[in-house]
Amino acid sequence: MSRSEEITQNEVRFPTQQLFILALCRFAEPIAFTSILAYIYVFTLDLRPDDEANAPFFAGLLVSAFALAEAATCVMWGSISDRYGRKPIVLIGLGGTALSSLIFGFAQNYWVGLAARVIGGGLNGNVAVIQTMVSEMVKSPDHEPRAYSVMPFVWSAGSILGAAMGGYLAQPSKSFPSIFPVDGLFGKYPYLLPNLVASAYIAFAIVIGMIFLRETNTSPTQKSRPQEDISQASADERTPLRPRSSAALMSISSDQDHSTTGRRPSLIGTNLSLTTSTTADLRRVSTISMGAVRPLIPSIFEGHQAESEDGNDIPATPWNREVVLLIVQLIVMSYHQMAFASLLPVFIVDEPTTGHLDLRGGLGQTVRDVGTYFSVTGVVAMLIQVLVYAPLVERVGVWRSFILFTILVPLTYIVTPFLTALDSSGIQVGVYADMMANSFALIIIYPCLLILIKNATPSLSMLGQVNGLAMAACSGARTFAPPLAGYIYSKGGSAVGWWSIAAAAILGGLLLFPMSPPVGAGESVSD
Repeated sequence: MSRSEEITQNEVRFPTQQLFILALCRFAEPIAFTSILAYIYVFTLDLRPDDEANAPFFAGLLVSAFALAEAATCVMWGSISDRYGRKPIVLIGLGGTALSSLIFGFAQNYWVGLAARVIGGGLNGNVAVIQTMVSEMVKSPDHEPRAYSVMPFVWSAGSILGAAMGGYLAQPSKSFPSIFPVDGLFGKYPYLLPNLVASAYIAFAIVIGMIFLRETNTSPTQKSRPQEDISQASADERTPLRPRSSAALMSISSDQDHSTTGRRPSLIGTNLSLTTSTTADLRRVSTISMGAVRPLIPSIFEGHQAESEDGNDIPATPWNREVVLLIVQLIVMSYHQMAFASLLPVFIVDEPTTGHLDLRGGLGQTVRDVGTYFSVTGVVAMLIQVLVYAPLVERVGVWRSFILFTILVPLTYIVTPFLTALDSSGIQVGVYADMMANSFALIIIYPCLLILIKNATPSLSMLGQVNGLAMAACSGARTFAPPLAGYIYSKGGSAVGWWSIAAAAILGGLLLFPMSPPVGAGESVSD
């Protein structure tokens, strides 16, 4: 074997080692982000004891502040990573998360805690940058589904550990008084321990990243381009941040003839893996990552697609009726998903106001119970992703699966306030059943929506634009869901709060009526 053949073979090898190192870095964020969910309500009550009625709203602000600050700065960090490289930005993001966690742990004032969350989100551009590093590590299109599924899996695993850590380590002087005395450090700062543990892991991830993580942006200063032929490709939303193998380029743009451009493509939109293939194995695809979704059914607009690839008839706009309605569905789903995740810990810990069916108060359980619920449900959700999702959608079909679970998911919100009518053992079973049913429905709905949006887009050249707007809109929905749901809960009681979320989910069901089944989406994937 010649040296050139050996180099080519190495280039298409799956980047296991680097993906593992990147996963260690990524693992830090879900731990830090989800650990506060378990104790966010009691944290707010402790720091705002005179405003208990509005505690759900202010707890929601703490949840959404990180996401809002991250959304406001992610484009900036992406642009900086284009110029100076991905690795420094990843390390800065980890450092910002550690700093935010420590400030939050030491906070004895609500507004200091809120500022800590804003700092953490503002200094963290790793969501887009890490996903872009994955795309730059992968040299072969055949490796993309497997590679793109790594980071969503890491997020799920980190979320499980984070929820458990927050539930068991918060207020340690109450849970473990013999180890952590009330008059000690962790008695004075009851929420420091989970944040200290998270920061310690982040410090470990920073050291590993500094030593072993390789820079994937090989020309961060924009002074040179490794391959001259990349300048002939379209520099649109789908253009990779660095030159890829010829096979990868062909999977994005085949037989396109565009004018030469000298500028380096932006980070925006490049974390979306694109392909012209119309079939894929669902078992190899992430159920969370937008970038991992490949079409499972023939394109809804096959005629337009073929013409667009030939360059004869590119549609003037991607915003056809199907695309708009599907994006609205995605926004609605993002809202009620995040509202559920942020309001449930409040409901579990909130004290009941009556002895039986209580439509204003909560379940009166502990922070440790919250951590246990989220951890167990997270494990079950991962098993559903791996074992249930693909066979179910292959058998039922993408469109039918989407319709079925969009209709059923509001029930998981409608029944939640009635859990207060159960006894102590029944409450535990009811919470698990409610959370698992909700997770099951959303695990099916989300990837099906992404697949349908991808197939409804008239031309692949417009997919980056469509996906970019869809993700931005979803970020907005997830940002405003926690404080809005918390405000409704605080003003109207638990039942009104949950039924407002159910109303949003029902709206998603009503939006099904003006939608027509896409061609081919009703059949099973295997057909």
